[in-house]
Amino acid sequence: MGVLARKRVGTVLGLVGACFLLLMARLIYVQFVWAEELGQQALDMRMQDIPIQPRRGVIYDRNGHELAFSIDVESLYAIPAQIKDPSETARALSDILGMSYDRLMSILTRNTAFEWVKRKVPDDIARKIKQLKLPGIGFTQEAMRVWPKGSMLSQVLGIVGIDNDGLEGLEYEYDQVLKGVEGKFTVEVDAIGEELPHSQKGYVPPVQGKNLVLTIDEVVQFIAERELEAKIKETNAEGGLIIAMNPSNGEILALAIHPSYDPNKYDEYPAENRRIKAITDSFPPGSTFKPITAAAALESGAVSPSDTFYCGGSIKVGPDTLYCHRTEGHGSQTFYEVIQNSCNVGFVQIAQRTGIEAFYKYVELFGLTSPTGIDLPGESRGIIVPQESAKPIDLAVMSYGQTLQLTPIQIVTSLAAIANGGHMVVPHLVKEVTDNSGNVVEVKNHQPVRQVISSMTAEELRNALEKVISDGTGKAAYVPGYRLAGKTGTSNKVIDGKIAEGRYIASFAGFAPANDPKLVLLVMIDEPKGEYYGGVVAAPVFASVMRDVLRYLEIPPQEEPVDETEQETVTVPDLVGKDVVAAQAELHEMGLSGKPDGTGTTVVSQFPVAGARVLKHTNVILYTEDEAEPEEGMVRVPTIIGLGLTQARDKLVESGLSLSAQGNGFCVSQEPQGGSFVPKGSTVKAVFRMDVGEDPADR
Repeated sequence: MGVLARKRVGTVLGLVGACFLLLMARLIYVQFVWAEELGQQALDMRMQDIPIQPRRGVIYDRNGHELAFSIDVESLYAIPAQIKDPSETARALSDILGMSYDRLMSILTRNTAFEWVKRKVPDDIARKIKQLKLPGIGFTQEAMRVWPKGSMLSQVLGIVGIDNDGLEGLEYEYDQVLKGVEGKFTVEVDAIGEELPHSQKGYVPPVQGKNLVLTIDEVVQFIAERELEAKIKETNAEGGLIIAMNPSNGEILALAIHPSYDPNKYDEYPAENRRIKAITDSFPPGSTFKPITAAAALESGAVSPSDTFYCGGSIKVGPDTLYCHRTEGHGSQTFYEVIQNSCNVGFVQIAQRTGIEAFYKYVELFGLTSPTGIDLPGESRGIIVPQESAKPIDLAVMSYGQTLQLTPIQIVTSLAAIANGGHMVVPHLVKEVTDNSGNVVEVKNHQPVRQVISSMTAEELRNALEKVISDGTGKAAYVPGYRLAGKTGTSNKVIDGKIAEGRYIASFAGFAPANDPKLVLLVMIDEPKGEYYGGVVAAPVFASVMRDVLRYLEIPPQEEPVDETEQETVTVPDLVGKDVVAAQAELHEMGLSGKPDGTGTTVVSQFPVAGARVLKHTNVILYTEDEAEPEEGMVRVPTIIGLGLTQARDKLVESGLSLSAQGNGFCVSQEPQGGSFVPKGSTVKAVFRMDVGEDPADR
């Protein structure tokens, strides 16, 4: 053998030796360094995990009544490798489960370690399958969610999916709190997936989720849903909602939405029914927005409670003319009367004095440009014209709640700030979180986020809103024995960004007791048929809910209860076109009274409107106008009593008359009297005083 050949052999042997040494080193490393890790991997490959779902936490109302809980049920699974005869197994299961043979075969023959066959199987069906003792077929524990109250509070509570995940409502918002921790049952299998005899087994128990204690009061919720459904049925409305909130801390006591659904069988209802419209949908607030306009004016100093405003039935804003709901106008009004009468023209004047900058400042402070932060998913922020692009006409129309859109929860929260002395609170539904032993693990303590208006301004507004119910458009919201405050609202619906003519939302928002508010309540009725005014449709619902809830909460009356006869209601007749005296006589026979407004002899409009249900002894306002026309060269003298000096002079000049004034302040008398006819250019003599001891409107 040559030298070269010997070198080649030596090289080969060296390489073989090196490989051997490397292999030995690898074996030693694996044996002593990786042994534990690889052993665990091998064990893991032999272990088959079967999941065990935990129960979700219970949802309680504030008094401990169960609103949602979970029960244990059995779910059917397959381990394909352990099934001896897939075809026979599929046939045996098909009849019992009501599943097709082909569907079962596709599951049972898959090249997987674990497959679900049927989730949440009823007990009777599970017993039948267990009796068959089918190889590779087994049951494991899962949790099924139950809502024992059916449709009550359904949108708020939400639903849960097949995998125990919250999908909507509080079930979704607090999913990580409610869900718990999954457990498992483990068995050892061989290489083909069959369970080994005398094999290792393991069990990790599931951990139930934590519980929620809500701010919701089941009784208040029941009252709200009962009255809401009754009114929707009565008016053939498309739907509606009611929100009840504690104004001092933002706790939601009731949130009723109609139409509703049963979460136990939610797939049988339209998906639309599951939407939480109180937070996801925005609506034109109408006159329920007017307290915000009034608050901005008072707090900014642009208007004082002693200011007066004149309504002639319309007002010009640039090239546009805006109209009051009373076509003939309200005449001279105090600040309180503008609110009491819900006078659009008066509110346009209030907003104009306030100005765009101050108006938007308080709109933002009241939280109307952002979500409220309520603990529900999907909250929107409403729609409002950006300040930088707002024009005088936008300010004017927004002053009485049109062109802008707010969510119902925004309306309630802003009103709560007026009720509680000027503090913005965060509306919320969860009061605390508890463990399975009932121990409180978290308290949802929401503090007021900011001071919006002063307590003095809030008090002025509460007094004004109380007059809306006692003397104004909200009489139908009255509850005997209680002092209430509130505001009517009637607005056109907006669909796809356009006003939907003939389609309205009737609203009433208010609180009680007016002097120490404990409850804020919003009622909205969507598209009532026939009468659609908030004072006619929504106000009676407000009264019914308030009456029962105040009694339930044991809030004592602030006034002496009236006689039962005084609590009776009657239907207001149609008086338009009738002689005033005859109209008053007709009202008297029904237990009502009629108060003429104007100097005419014929009723041209009325409030409350015909068909409204009102308490006996209610005062029906009869708006009149003279049939006689002034002769040529003659003009009708306007009423200037209650007006300031400048306003009185301007009003007379508009009619072609002049003013001879005595004193300063507000007009307390005039000659000639308002409504009389005088030659154009005549002078009206008037006395003005600063120390007006009574409301000029009462003269």
